[in-house]
Amino acid sequence: MKIITKYIVKEISFTTLIGFLIFTFFLIMNSLFVLSDLFVKYGVGLIKIIKLLFLLLPSTVAITVPMAFLVGVLLTYSRLVQDNEYIAMQTSGISILKITNPAINLSLFLMIIMIFFNNYVLPSANFSYKKLYYEIIKKRSSILIQEHAFIDDFDNYVFYIGDKDNKKDILKNIIVFVKSGIDEKNPPKLILAKTGEIITDENTLRIALKLNIGSMQIGSYLTPNKMNQAYFDTNFIDLDIKGVLRKNQNPNELKGTREMTAEELIAEIKKGEKSKQDKNWLYIELYKKISIPFASVAFAIIGIPLGLLTKKGGRIAAISFSIILIFIYYVFLSFGQYYGYEGKMNHFLAVWLPNFFMFISGIFLFYILFSPYFKIRLKNFHQ
Repeated sequence: MKIITKYIVKEISFTTLIGFLIFTFFLIMNSLFVLSDLFVKYGVGLIKIIKLLFLLLPSTVAITVPMAFLVGVLLTYSRLVQDNEYIAMQTSGISILKITNPAINLSLFLMIIMIFFNNYVLPSANFSYKKLYYEIIKKRSSILIQEHAFIDDFDNYVFYIGDKDNKKDILKNIIVFVKSGIDEKNPPKLILAKTGEIITDENTLRIALKLNIGSMQIGSYLTPNKMNQAYFDTNFIDLDIKGVLRKNQNPNELKGTREMTAEELIAEIKKGEKSKQDKNWLYIELYKKISIPFASVAFAIIGIPLGLLTKKGGRIAAISFSIILIFIYYVFLSFGQYYGYEGKMNHFLAVWLPNFFMFISGIFLFYILFSPYFKIRLKNFHQ
């Protein structure tokens, strides 16, 4: 039995590795386009781009590992059927349970590793990514903001700088157009200021444009022919690129929910109303620490019987089933997360819904597989 166990584990591991590399490559492609934009458009150094890419990988790995494991399980067990190895094992008196144990044990082992990975490696990488992004924006802000030019590189704003004192880093005759969606809650805004300067705060990862002596003109969505005007001595506009940095942060609240470990999330939940974090996000991210790694087990439960029940098609059928199951899983997960983040669905159910679906479906397929009637029909088919 040790030979068969090693044989199945080796087969699943190799196929999972290939699937992992393929899935990771395709999912990281979107991030590569964003990072290449930083390199080409903003002149960010190649070393920092590589660091950003490296720090982005954990968030992709957390998703691609369960996906790749499903492909590994389906391809392995469907191949056992197609090559008649499964029939040979049964003829030799080896039970289905002993054939399926290697994949189940491997999925449990993988789940434990991914729980540790998602709880410690992933939050740390996310937070390091934010800090590195802050350093990039901090250094590029003064370069991007030039005189006698419209600057639209920052989120939500377009700037026009009349003059710039490069020695004192003072900006003069500033015009700011607010790009946020125009509706009743977000009327059009135009900000004028005599002087300004870029300020940074490493303790809060905040980058802002400080405006001195100016006015803000606010249009009316309901009465577009009217405009309100407010004057200020000092005003601050938070700067960001690609929405990575959070605004108005306190030194003790730098981490978002996706940058916290389970221990930190639980501590934040215990604060109750004193917590500045969204309660729904705290619970969802906490439950995801285990639910996403558990996907490996759920995929094993449904992948094993589905692979053994695959009569025709071989690898193509197995890959097709994998794509369909992955799609279903992440549709359920996206649905649950959306309503969970909005507080419209029980947080635990919102995150575990796809696992429940896969697990229950797998149990049903195992029932079919163990059914004496079906075993007879399957045996006659292969003969």
